[in-house]
Amino acid sequence: MIDMQPCPDNAFDWIRNGREELLASDNSNWKGNFVSHLLPKSFEAYAKLLHSIEANYKNIDNPLSEREKSILKIPTCTKLRSFVERLRKENRGPRIRWSELARLFAVPFEAEISHEWFRASMEEPGCWPRFLGGPDEGSLSAEELAAVLSVLQPFAGTRDSFFRFSEIAFIATDKPIHFSGTLEELSAFLAEGKYQLTPEYWWPADHSWCLCSDYDLTFTIVAGAKELVSGVLNDATLEALRVTPQTRIDSYAPMPR
Repeated sequence: MIDMQPCPDNAFDWIRNGREELLASDNSNWKGNFVSHLLPKSFEAYAKLLHSIEANYKNIDNPLSEREKSILKIPTCTKLRSFVERLRKENRGPRIRWSELARLFAVPFEAEISHEWFRASMEEPGCWPRFLGGPDEGSLSAEELAAVLSVLQPFAGTRDSFFRFSEIAFIATDKPIHFSGTLEELSAFLAEGKYQLTPEYWWPADHSWCLCSDYDLTFTIVAGAKELVSGVLNDATLEALRVTPQTRIDSYAPMPR
């Protein structure tokens, strides 16, 4: 039985009022977007959970001829193609860790990393969609969701938590976006398929932890006690980096040299 229930919008006020004002990138005072624009700065620790990247084998299994590549001006993507071909040969599965790509393209594996750093480091434009899929924006994969729920469970127990789905997907509809329920009920609720993305925000009644999967970002920010954040950082399924409220989250963050 699924007992997730709509709840009032004001349950979100502590986050809405506690995060810093987000400026548009064309504002003369804009200096970037930061973790503090998503969540209050009151938590003990923060982590950036990187959404999964997967190898795309379509262009390996069904290659174009050299003539077709020339006519269509398809990039060769030698380095990335060789890497993906090796993964396929080794039967490692499609999952590719961000840290692996960072080593491949000599990209710093640091807190402000974004997939744009990889794109900027590739030898030719257009290589990413040819050989890589993801990372998803604004949502955890089923595997990531299961791992996150496992980490959160000791801190949430059987008490109700609150969930806010992104309003972007429901503009001009009367579909509720605020719910309360247990973590176990969330899994069943999402399995119904009425909401295609995982919640944008999750938090308990005591505000001791919070997750944010902003609809425009390819990672989820997790905030809470050091023990909770350590659970995310050390989970074998998840790939995460420690961050702070001052860590930039926008794709314009410069890559360290």
